[in-house]
Amino acid sequence: MDGIYLRRNWGGEFENVAILVAIAVNEDGYREVLGAAEGMKEDKASWINFFQWLRGRGLDGVKLIVGDKCLGMLEAVGEVFPEAKYQRCTVHFYRNVFSVTSLQGETGSQNAQGDPRPGEQKAARERPGP
Repeated sequence: MDGIYLRRNWGGEFENVAILVAIAVNEDGYREVLGAAEGMKEDKASWINFFQWLRGRGLDGVKLIVGDKCLGMLEAVGEVFPEAKYQRCTVHFYRNVFSVTSLQGETGSQNAQGDPRPGEQKAARERPGP
């Protein structure tokens, strides 16, 4: 689950609007988009409406929800899917960590390409070609 922000034109005025998105993994291990809906922001009310809309479309048996630790989502998960466990998305976690970590002289921080594994990129560039 995540929300992305896009600029939308409302009668000549531009505003940022949140698009709430749900992607799931099916029984065969493939990802499927469950739904996307416009919300004015990523607050609890928007997430509750989105989750209830997904339930109304037949979503049930949710065991795990992965998200960016947005407080509105965290609160809504407990209300709409009390049986589901919540896990913080590792991509969002690393982005948050690296946004406050110095990139100069620190082993294990991101390289210039944003990869948290700096040695792997350098080793790949130095390998002889076929």
